[in-house]
Amino acid sequence: MSAYVEIPRPHESAPGRFAVDLVFPVQSKRRAKQHHDVAWALADIHGVKASTPFALNPRWSYYKEMCGSDERYGGLDDRRLTVQGGVRALARYLVVLERVLDEVEALATRAVRVFGAWKRSAAAEPFLEYEDASTMRVRGREFRADVLHALVQGLSARRRPAGERDSSRPLWEQYGAVAEEVWAAAGGVDRERADDSAVNAHMARMVPAVVVEAERLAVLEAARVEAERLEAERLEEERVELFQQVDAACAREADEADAERYALDGQAALFPVSEARPPLVVPPPMPVKPRRAPSRRGRLRPETRAALSGAVRVIPAEAVERLYGERASFPVPEVSPDRRRYAPAA
Repeated sequence: MSAYVEIPRPHESAPGRFAVDLVFPVQSKRRAKQHHDVAWALADIHGVKASTPFALNPRWSYYKEMCGSDERYGGLDDRRLTVQGGVRALARYLVVLERVLDEVEALATRAVRVFGAWKRSAAAEPFLEYEDASTMRVRGREFRADVLHALVQGLSARRRPAGERDSSRPLWEQYGAVAEEVWAAAGGVDRERADDSAVNAHMARMVPAVVVEAERLAVLEAARVEAERLEAERLEEERVELFQQVDAACAREADEADAERYALDGQAALFPVSEARPPLVVPPPMPVKPRRAPSRRGRLRPETRAALSGAVRVIPAEAVERLYGERASFPVPEVSPDRRRYAPAA
């Protein structure tokens, strides 16, 4: 992990797309802004989208605004940067960002060493006559910030050659030339090289192993379904080809039989062979009829259904005499003619 940027665990903002909120924790706000510029320049190179979030001003209040204070409500937070992109693109960007920040800071430190060597040389004596230790500390701090800014400009391809040093000017005014010297001595900064193991480590932080395994199983299942579909198409082609072969064999046999019969009858010229035979129609494969669930409604006898429905069957007295051969010992009610009209026959 780099000491110049804090990288929390990326979160998935959309299917297959992740986002991370970078934080630049250095104490100097100007230095954090320069690190922010480095991250912004690398985002364009690696194809990820970067945006600076908005931050509220804790010193602002409604009463200060009413009184005409210069405190603003808020503004862009240069200490943070939100980056979004694909899994591998974002992981590669984070690896490159850590390495580039370390290398740029190392180049700025080398430039400060060049400035220290110049202070101890005889060429710096005319410019140090009115400088003391406190002012030189400020000069060194400002020189490092200016060199770092020039190096950041070089990363974003906006750097221009600053020329060679001018002995008639102090070195703190020639930070561009010193930045060019340390850049050329180090061979520049590679803005695209990334270690594959570090990229895989960042990808493992984004996508847990369970999700990776689920995606692998989904890919295997899709491949299995596709293989089954291709196998079904192959079997269908073989079935059609078999029907065509059988039809061709039957046609040859029929043509041979017709030719022999027509030759014996002397009518070969009147009936061309296979002229009126219909084209081959391959029937579709036999569909599999789905099994129906057994009905839970049982079948009732008509008498049981009539009894359950509340219907009463009226039997005339004549039918009772025919059934028993004599008058019944039990009383049989008389049926009115109107009711007998609608009574079913016994």
